[in-house]
Amino acid sequence: MSELGESMIRGMEEALAFSGGSETGAVVHIPEDIDVQRIRAKMNMSQGDFAKMFGFSARTVQDWEQGRRVPTGPTKLFLHVIDHEPEAVRRALTLGGQ
Repeated sequence: MSELGESMIRGMEEALAFSGGSETGAVVHIPEDIDVQRIRAKMNMSQGDFAKMFGFSARTVQDWEQGRRVPTGPTKLFLHVIDHEPEAVRRALTLGGQ
């Protein structure tokens, strides 16, 4: 079997193991710091628009930007994805409205 075929089989086996509750060899890279204000400014959005678009409260966005709170866990990862793939996130979030 080709190297590609073997890689695909390993990937499917990992996916099955993961869906059954087993851990896989996949590594998730969690960013250390998230600069919400930089992400929002890069997207040229107000705090309110950013919050509405991505499902946060405007107050939470304000708290992050002013250092009163820090995003953690899945929220931190979501913000990382927004930073690097904003159009993909927008498309995914608007699919429900079609």
